[in-house]
Amino acid sequence: MAFSRHHLTHKFLLTALALTLAGGMLCSAKKSSWDDEARRRKASYYFIEAIDAFMDENYNLYGELLGRAYNLDPDDPELKMRVGEWALVTGSNDSAAVENAFRMMFDGYRLKTADYFEGSRLLSLTSNFRRWDDNLRTAEMMASQFPDRNEVRLQLGRSYLLKAMTGDTSYTSRAIKVFSDLENRVGKSAHISDLKIRAYAFAKDTAAIISELGSLYSTSPDDSYTALAVGQIFNSIGRPDSALRYLDHACQLDSTNGSAILMRAQFLQEQGDSTAFEREALRAVRSPELEFESKMNFIVNYIRTYSNDTTRRASIDSLFETLLDVNSGEPDVYRLYAEYLAGMQQPLQAAEQMNYAVSLEPSERNNWLFQAQMYVNAGDYKAAADALANGAEMFPGDLTFIRPEAAYRSLSGDTDAAISLLENYPDSTITDPEELSEFKSMLGDFYYQKHRRNDAFAAYGQALKANPYNYMAMNNVAYYYAETDTLLDLAENYARRVVRHEPDNTTYLDTYAWVLYKKGDYEAAREQIDNTLKLVSLDNAIDSIDSAIDEITIKNTDEASPEEVIEEVAAERTADDSPAAPGSSELFDHAGDIYFRCGKVDEAVGYWKQALARNPGDPDRIKAKIKHRKITANEP
Repeated sequence: MAFSRHHLTHKFLLTALALTLAGGMLCSAKKSSWDDEARRRKASYYFIEAIDAFMDENYNLYGELLGRAYNLDPDDPELKMRVGEWALVTGSNDSAAVENAFRMMFDGYRLKTADYFEGSRLLSLTSNFRRWDDNLRTAEMMASQFPDRNEVRLQLGRSYLLKAMTGDTSYTSRAIKVFSDLENRVGKSAHISDLKIRAYAFAKDTAAIISELGSLYSTSPDDSYTALAVGQIFNSIGRPDSALRYLDHACQLDSTNGSAILMRAQFLQEQGDSTAFEREALRAVRSPELEFESKMNFIVNYIRTYSNDTTRRASIDSLFETLLDVNSGEPDVYRLYAEYLAGMQQPLQAAEQMNYAVSLEPSERNNWLFQAQMYVNAGDYKAAADALANGAEMFPGDLTFIRPEAAYRSLSGDTDAAISLLENYPDSTITDPEELSEFKSMLGDFYYQKHRRNDAFAAYGQALKANPYNYMAMNNVAYYYAETDTLLDLAENYARRVVRHEPDNTTYLDTYAWVLYKKGDYEAAREQIDNTLKLVSLDNAIDSIDSAIDEITIKNTDEASPEEVIEEVAAERTADDSPAAPGSSELFDHAGDIYFRCGKVDEAVGYWKQALARNPGDPDRIKAKIKHRKITANEP
C-alpha cells in the first residue's frame, strides 16, 4: 500500500521534531573516540538543518539532509525512526523497501520504548499499512511500558481484536479480558461495551452480547443516549423488536434528543414501514426542540439515499416545506433546497430558492454565485448577469463577479454593456499578470464582436504583454488577423506557437489552417484541417461514450466550488463564441473552402453541407456555395 506524502500530517512531524529537539536527541549510547563524537555532532547539525527545511516546506531537501545525518550516525534510534518513516510517507510501492522501513523504525523504537509519542505514531503507521502483527507488537510494548495508562490498555484490546478478526481467533478471549479489566478501572461505557460486543459477535456468542447490553443499560437506565446505543446494537445483531423497544424508550426519556428521534425514524424506514417513517420524519423536522443541524443532516442523508427514487420526490418536497415553515430564517435551508432542485434539473426553481438565501445572507458570496449558476443552467443569461451585478455590490472590485457578468451580458445580447463594465473597471488594480491577461483578452473578444478591430488588437496586445503565454488570446488574435488579412506572417507565427503548445486542440488547429489558407498555402492548410477533422471525429466518439456512461453514473455535485463553477461556465460560454469551436459550422465551412482551393470540389461541397447542417450564422452564403459548387465572388 502506498502511503503518499498527502497522508503525512505536518502537525505530527513538526511535533515530533520539536520533541526531539527538546529532549536533546541524537545521543548515541556508546562511548566513542573524539572522531565519533565529531561525526555525531555533524549528524546533529544535518538533522537540525533538515528540520529547518521541513518547516520551510522544502521536503526534498529535508529527505536529503535526513539521509546525510543517518549515514553519519546510523546507530542513533531517533534517526532510524525518522528515516524509516520518511521512506514510508514518500510513497514507496516496493514491499522490500516498506519492510526495511518498518525494521528501521522498530530498531529505533526498542531503544526508546519510554517515548509515548513514538509508540503512538508507530501504532498509527502499522494500522495504516495493515501490518497487524507489528501493530500488536507495538501495543504490547506500550502496555508493558505504560501499564497504568487506560488509553494504552484500550489500544491493546483493539489490537487483540484486530488480530482475531484477521485470522487468529485465540486472541478473541484476550481482547475481551482486556476490555473487562478496563471496565473494572473506569466503569461501564458504551464505547467499551461496543468493543466487547464486537468480540462476542466475532465469536458468535449471542447470549454474551445480550448479557452485555443488559449490563450496559442497567448502569444508566434513565439516560436517553445509553438506551439509544443499546437499541442501535440490537438492530445491528438482527433483533429489531428489542431495538425498537429501546429506541422508543430513548425518545420517551428525552423528547429533545434529536439523535434518538432521527434514529427511530431511520429504523422504521429500514423495516419497510414507509408510512410510519414519513410520519416520524415530519414530526422530527417540526420539533422545535430538535437542533437545526440534526434536521439538516437528516434531510441530507435522506436525499442521498432517495434522490434517484422518483416515488420519494413528494416526500422530499414535503420535508423541505416543513423545514422552511419551522426554520424560515435559516439561509442554509434554502440553499440546500436549491441544490436538491438543481440536481433534479429544475434550475429556475433552484434560483428562486436562492433569492431567499441571498436576501437572508447577502454577505455570503457563494450564494450569489450559485444563484447565477442556476440562471445560466436555465439559459437566462441576463438574470445571471443581474445576480452577479447585485453580488458585486457586496464585493466591489471582485473579478469573480465582474468577468462572468460581462460574459453573460454579451451572451444575452448586450455586448455594449459588457464592454462598458470592463472599460470602467480599474484594471490597474489587477496585480496578477495572468488575471490581467485574461481580462484584456476578454475585452478584446468583445471589441471584435462590435467590429472595433483596432481596439480589439490593442487589447490583445496588452493581454500578451501581461502574459506572453496566454495561448487563447494568441489564437484569437491570429484568427482575427487572418480574417482581416492583416499581419499574416505574425498571425502564422502565433498560430504555430499555439499549436505547438497544444497540438490536439481543434480550435487552435483550425485557426492555424485558416491562417495558412489566407496566406495562399492551400496544401499546408489542408494538412492542418485534416488533422482537425480527425480530432473532431475522435472527440465525437469520446462524447458518445461519455454520454452512455453518464446515463448510469451519479455525478458528484460537490466537485467544484460555486466560484470555480461560475468561472468555468463563463469561460465555456465565451469560448463557444470564439472561432471554430470543435465540430462547429465554421470549422466545416473552412474545410470546404480549403478543399475547393486544392481542386477537390466534391469534398468541398460535402464539407459545406456539413457546415449548413450545423446552423451557421449566414446560411444563405453557404447555400450559394453548395448550389454553384464554388466559392462565390464575395468569398476570400
